[in-house]
Amino acid sequence: MSLTNFRVQLTSFIGREREIADIKRLLFSSHLVSLTGTGGSGKTRLAIQIANTLREAFADGVWMVDFAPLHEPALVPQIVAQALNLRPAADEPLMETLLDFTRSKHLLLILDNCEHLTEACAQLTQELLSQSPKLRILATSREPLAITGETIYPLSGLSWPSDDEGLEANLQDLMQYDAIRLFIERARAISPNFSPTPENIWPTVEVCRRLDGLPLALELASARVNVLSVHEIALRLDDRFTLLISSQRRGLEPRHHTLRAAIDWSYDLLGPDEQALLRHMAVFEAGCSLDMLESICTGGMLPKEPILDLISLLVSKSLVVAEATGRVQVRFRLLETIREYLLEKLALAGEEELWRDRHLNLFLARVEDEAPKLGGTYQQLWLNWLEGEQDNLRAALTWALEKGANGVPDNKRIESGLRIASAVVLLWQIRGNAQEGLGWFERLLAQADDSISLDVHVNAIVSASFLALFLGKGQASLEYGREAVKIAEAAGDEGKPILGFALAGLASGAKATGDYLSAFQTGERAVQLFRESGPPLYLGMALISQGEIALQLGNFVIARDRLSESLTLAQNNGDNYRIAHTLNMQGNLERLEQNYPEAIIMYEQSEALLRELNAQQDLASVMCSLGFTSLFLGKIDRAQTLFRESLNIHKEKQNKRGMIDDLIGLAAIAVMAGLHADGMRLLAAIIAITRLPSGSTWRVTQMEFERYYELARENLMVSEFQAEQAAGGAMSLEQAVDYALNLPLKLGIAPKIGETPGDLTRREREVAVLIGQGKTNGEIALELVLSKRTVETHVSKILSKLGLTSRTQVMRWAIDHGMTQARS
Repeated sequence: MSLTNFRVQLTSFIGREREIADIKRLLFSSHLVSLTGTGGSGKTRLAIQIANTLREAFADGVWMVDFAPLHEPALVPQIVAQALNLRPAADEPLMETLLDFTRSKHLLLILDNCEHLTEACAQLTQELLSQSPKLRILATSREPLAITGETIYPLSGLSWPSDDEGLEANLQDLMQYDAIRLFIERARAISPNFSPTPENIWPTVEVCRRLDGLPLALELASARVNVLSVHEIALRLDDRFTLLISSQRRGLEPRHHTLRAAIDWSYDLLGPDEQALLRHMAVFEAGCSLDMLESICTGGMLPKEPILDLISLLVSKSLVVAEATGRVQVRFRLLETIREYLLEKLALAGEEELWRDRHLNLFLARVEDEAPKLGGTYQQLWLNWLEGEQDNLRAALTWALEKGANGVPDNKRIESGLRIASAVVLLWQIRGNAQEGLGWFERLLAQADDSISLDVHVNAIVSASFLALFLGKGQASLEYGREAVKIAEAAGDEGKPILGFALAGLASGAKATGDYLSAFQTGERAVQLFRESGPPLYLGMALISQGEIALQLGNFVIARDRLSESLTLAQNNGDNYRIAHTLNMQGNLERLEQNYPEAIIMYEQSEALLRELNAQQDLASVMCSLGFTSLFLGKIDRAQTLFRESLNIHKEKQNKRGMIDDLIGLAAIAVMAGLHADGMRLLAAIIAITRLPSGSTWRVTQMEFERYYELARENLMVSEFQAEQAAGGAMSLEQAVDYALNLPLKLGIAPKIGETPGDLTRREREVAVLIGQGKTNGEIALELVLSKRTVETHVSKILSKLGLTSRTQVMRWAIDHGMTQARS
């Protein structure tokens, strides 16, 4: 007699090597292993594969009982007896027959598809195992049997590459993932000419990701490759329940003919409250915590008290995934396929509008509660929380824009959307999603009308102005600022509380367009209003902006004053982002005043804070500034590393302005390496790309550009200079970046003697600046309030440290290093 009863599988088994090893090990240490997972996750196939590998390990065989067709719990023992080919005597209870058979047997019994008969299966299993010491049972179910001694092994989808892993992976690497291998092998069975290529592998990864690696869904999707490309299959997954239907007439259980039928099977086994909670969960795009579920359900169809019990049941039935690792709160989420199914159920029940509104209101309350914390001690914690909820925030904002049955957006939802966007604007700025944030503001503001409350409207417009400034969209920033001020001033006394913020937006717009004088004057009005009645956060932000603008205007005294006050306010609030921003500006001030050792301290402190906050774009900008400072102090290898790392971040964020600044840095490295022609070509390219004579409107960047431009030009013949100008002028930004990254630059380059002022004291640099302006020792003594003898001593030390022999050489050196305007 054969020692097994399951059929030969007609398709190959793909992957699951780790799971097979784990479960085999568990079967030798536990009498009952329950393999749990959502419908279509491949529990049955895995159980059969394990059984095939264990035939020799069980002297009395491996037997399988399929409960899928059975709907009468009382018949469970009978179906097991039939599977074991037992013929009970007419006068003997069936359970006794089973026990008599199993007591002395060393066998593995697979109980497949127990979820709709859990109580009966649990009772049978308990009795058999209690009297059969050598019996092992492997159960497959969407929920555990919940008996003593049970070992639960949850089964998820097949593996696919995460977004981070996939970016660097090649075709061969991607073929190591089980989900991709399954899709491709099943596709080849349908279409023998199908093969993975660089063109179709990424759509394949997308299909695997969107189907959560579920084997059933992947098999149904791959069956479409004879009529659709993989790219087309991926595009059609928004309607996956129509797409994923099997054309096979035999060989599949009825519940596996379509993806919908597989999930229907699980959904129909639930009670009304479980079904309702699942439908409500579907509005959470990124999953949710227990308190979110309790909040959204309060006052709804479900009372608050049983939510914990209900979610526990749904987790045990493999319909909800509970993620606890590395989290303060457990996160509950739905597989995307199940969520799409439940959204359909939500709409069919006529509940979508109610629960979408509840979701919108929940996140509005949450983000407005957390927004003030973004400017305090636990800034990073709340940024991380918001970042983890971005998909939920996107879902809420999308619903805020949803048009009603009359084709018109709901004003209340638009206002809620504007409030959410304004509350999370700092997240978009710090974590590099400014473009997305501005897009939401543009769409929401386009639907805003006079029914939107004044403060909400103006706050949103000013926030949009700040994001436009951050993205280098000067004209858009200015227009938003003007609109905000116009609305606030038109409101009269009612608009006064919000006028300061509106003026801050207008100042940002003027700054973005290069009108620094207007920006400073407008900003001073905002500062005054904030001093009278504004929150410290707004005052601090305005002071930073005023410090930046004062730098541009060359008024370093005012710049130092504004930045110092802003830093104090930020430190009092524990606002690390504002502290980092202010330190960066103070570093720029020190660099403009030629105080490079002081500048590097400021930049390094700013860099450390921004790394902690994961503020990538701001970090890249500080790294670029740190690169220029390091270069000037002779730390060439460090400067090159900083410019390259900064450039990579700006490329990823598609920040053209940042990429230009780093190109200036790499051009400077080339010049210092003696590659004057290459450096000049890059600098000429920057002029052509930006259409600016110094490659930037930012004073400190202009200083660096002009310094290295002059050094390069001095070392080129006229014909070489003209040739490099022409070659650079024909380059695109992409070509310039590629050219810079492929220059044969060597680390550890030593600057030429006399080119680095890092060894001069601050007073010696002041004296060198005045020599560069053509002043005599007597004039220098008068201006610096020193004796003439002291000035002569300083001049002697300058000549010695720079390796020069005359005041004329010092004058030339000061001009070459852009120091002649340092005291203006």
